[in-house]
Amino acid sequence: MTNKEAETDASLEWRPIDTCPTGPKVLLLNQAGIANTGWYDGKDSWFVAWFPLPKIPPAIRKRIEHALPSNIGQMIAD
Repeated sequence: MTNKEAETDASLEWRPIDTCPTGPKVLLLNQAGIANTGWYDGKDSWFVAWFPLPKIPPAIRKRIEHALPSNIGQMIAD
């Protein structure tokens, strides 16, 4: 079974790529309409829009840290 629908929030929209910061990891939307996480260098014309990553709430961070090796928690926080 294939479901081609996507869950969206009408109050959120992609931001123009020319406003994307260089440095932090963000969500990037490419010309094919595919979103991925990554770092924008300010030059790559393949990307057309961006959006900040959502913050991980403490309860979910705790679940992540319990599911991974003991040293990975600090890596996620960085």
